[in-house]
Amino acid sequence: MSTSKSVGRLATRPWAASTSSSSSAASSSTRVAVAQRRNVSSSSVRSAPSTEVERSGVSSYEPVSSPASHLPRLARQDPELYAAVRPPPLATFAALTSRLGLLPAGTDAETRDRRVQLVYQACTHPSFQTLVDKVNASTLAATDNASASGLVRNRADNKAALDAKQFLGSSVLIQEVQHHAALCTVGNSLLGMLASEFLHLRYPNLPTRALKAAVAAFVGPQTLSDVGLSLGLGGQGVLRWNKEARVPKPKNYVTRSGKSAVGLPDRTLLSRDVGADAMRALVAVVFQELGLSAARRFVTSHLLNRKLDLAKLLKFLDPKRALSQTCAKYGKDLPQSRIIAESGRLSISPVFVVGVWSGATKIGEGSGTSIKMAEFRAAEDALRRLYLTETPLGDFDLPSTTLDTIYAGASSPLPTSTSSSSSASYNPQPIGDTEVLEAAGKSRH
Repeated sequence: MSTSKSVGRLATRPWAASTSSSSSAASSSTRVAVAQRRNVSSSSVRSAPSTEVERSGVSSYEPVSSPASHLPRLARQDPELYAAVRPPPLATFAALTSRLGLLPAGTDAETRDRRVQLVYQACTHPSFQTLVDKVNASTLAATDNASASGLVRNRADNKAALDAKQFLGSSVLIQEVQHHAALCTVGNSLLGMLASEFLHLRYPNLPTRALKAAVAAFVGPQTLSDVGLSLGLGGQGVLRWNKEARVPKPKNYVTRSGKSAVGLPDRTLLSRDVGADAMRALVAVVFQELGLSAARRFVTSHLLNRKLDLAKLLKFLDPKRALSQTCAKYGKDLPQSRIIAESGRLSISPVFVVGVWSGATKIGEGSGTSIKMAEFRAAEDALRRLYLTETPLGDFDLPSTTLDTIYAGASSPLPTSTSSSSSASYNPQPIGDTEVLEAAGKSRH
């Protein structure tokens, strides 16, 4: 019985296989025939209109306008140059202008636009002109090539094709860039004047060299760059400059080997230099629009109120000799050194505390591992106490306050309280001996 079942199974398998193969072949032939009929019908449908158009002699091609998101030619040819010359949003400069106090409540539209444009100019370095020249050159070349090949066609509205538009989606070429060179010069002079008079009256006994170093520390390039970053100049695309520009080294630059900067190759323009120039230009913008009083408040609040250890600026080769000359200059008794305390004189690490007296007045104190070192530090302490004597802020008047009524700003008058205080007379400080030139440091000659 089992044998007959197996034989039956073997007998039925070839028949089933032949049946399935024949059915698959039939279905495939049917699909091929249907596809051929579709191709024939589509080709006949396509060929009929073309035959009719050829007979009529009229072209059926209609130009399709470029999409609105089509990039300018410059963005496709040189993306880095396009990103460098593309300005940031207007809201960025409007926020920066408001942060500087140039957009108070009630400012009219004309004044607002002018001040935003001035801030935009203050953030543009003269090296940006090189990038604009490259854009103009590429725009002219692309326009000439397109015109020669017939790609630029005038449409019904007499506008060029979108593919021919270049700089910022406009075919208008910018010949000259409004940069901050002139504003930077004015701002640098203002910063030097305001910082010098403030520090000189704040520290009347400070030597000239230390005063110059203090002015450079308060309103120098590094400080201006840091303050500019805190105000928002470090934003994307706010400072507009050529990162490949080269500038000559300063005349007072000296290499490690002692050689001067004459004949040395130019250095790369750094973002720190551009930020410092932009801050100088912004000070000039504040002075031009709001007046000298507002510029003084801006410089004082952002720069001159910073903490600086002026004691590190005072270096003495022979402080004992300088202290003796200073006491003689002011008509005081000659300084005398006395040991105040000592510990471990015969040990490996002794400590001596020495004080300096001028008559009955103690003017300095210092400590050291030897009596000579303690005397040296005591004389330095006495000189620092003299040179770093501070005048309270309310006890002196700045000379530039007499000019507040003359330079009151271009369009915004000063408040009543500021005008009344600026019209007050200036009380100059008495002229006297304020510093010691000899033995105060290295000679310039």
